[in-house]
Amino acid sequence: MRLSRAGIIILLCFAALLGGCRKDNDLEYKKSSPIDFRLDTLGHDRFYLNQHRGKVVVLAFWATWCVACKSELVDLNSVAASPEYKDVFIAAVCNDAENIDDAKKVIKSLGIDYPVLFDKDAKVFKSLNFSAVPTTIVIDQAGRIRLTKIGYDAGIMRQIKKNIETLLTSDKIGR
Repeated sequence: MRLSRAGIIILLCFAALLGGCRKDNDLEYKKSSPIDFRLDTLGHDRFYLNQHRGKVVVLAFWATWCVACKSELVDLNSVAASPEYKDVFIAAVCNDAENIDDAKKVIKSLGIDYPVLFDKDAKVFKSLNFSAVPTTIVIDQAGRIRLTKIGYDAGIMRQIKKNIETLLTSDKIGR
């Protein structure tokens, strides 16, 4: 069977879209290595990850064209608004920062209330060896990645919440 050029392009686009929905490729990190970086915010301020040490941090890496990302951003908005997660810092990290106008439209249309960061040229995304969106990480109070989830569905959100709750509980026990 011979595919036309258009057929090959369609298949490649479809494969790329499916790549963002994988959930079987969770990444492992050295738990002893804190991460740090800085990014610009939607309001043109600077975000420094190290300024959030002592808090659990959830970062959702997304792109404006990603449908699963948008679902996750909405669900994280509910988490960010929940009193039980008041000690958790949640932010969305846009990987296609060159589309800042599109990102602003998406954020406004979804009613996102938590900070939005821009990862120009996906430098942070690539430095963490991520390859698909959405990718969400939970960072512990010492700045170490404790959970990485690729893709998004209700099961992944349950895992993210469980991980956050475990970190919050362990912090209270450690005090």
